[in-house]
Amino acid sequence: MNLHSDVIQNKNYTYPICAELQKHSQEYRVLATLLYLLPRQYAMMTAGETPDLQDKKNSIGIEVTAAVRENDMKVSRIFSGLCQENDAQKAEKRIKKIESCGYSLVPIYGEKISVIASGTSNEEKVFLQESVRKKKQKFEQYRSKFRTLGLAIVLPEIPTTEAEDCCIAWIYEELQKDQNSIDFAYVLSHRFCIYYDVRMVRYEKWTISNEDNCSLCTIARMTAEGELSLNDQEWN
Repeated sequence: MNLHSDVIQNKNYTYPICAELQKHSQEYRVLATLLYLLPRQYAMMTAGETPDLQDKKNSIGIEVTAAVRENDMKVSRIFSGLCQENDAQKAEKRIKKIESCGYSLVPIYGEKISVIASGTSNEEKVFLQESVRKKKQKFEQYRSKFRTLGLAIVLPEIPTTEAEDCCIAWIYEELQKDQNSIDFAYVLSHRFCIYYDVRMVRYEKWTISNEDNCSLCTIARMTAEGELSLNDQEWN
């Protein structure tokens, strides 16, 4: 991955991606992160349909999902308007709406800001386990095509510290109900990526800097929006 090309460094988004392309952007974000962290292991992985990411040569499939809250899309729309707002009074009203939904604004890198939910870690556990529960039902149909199957879960921009520490235990708890559904899982956030081997019951964690995460997200979004392709230098 080339995270520091002029194309990426000079790209500055002031509004969130449109809802229709958000899922594709999340899938490309997972692919970009895996290629960034483990380039040899995932050199043959590419975007697919069912499942979302596929390495046909090595018979590996990865389904991508996001652990989102009920208010996430509403807040995303308000935040989009805030990023484009030039009127101070209107901007203040948007900030109050964001806060009324249980979110706060925080700086993440340079002049970039993001939103963080102020809910409890128990709520994060519910949403994480629900995202696993919804997706694992699909894996049975993939078994005839792929020998190894995984799930990649994208967390909200800034999860709580407890969610970061406990997410693997929460996934383990959910998968105990159906141990044969998936072989591994990844959990991605803006500051880390965790790998969990379901069969071996072990995990590995990588820290990702805010700068590199922003670049990975930019590459993913530009690809989803058609400004980049998987053949461009940013992906190689």
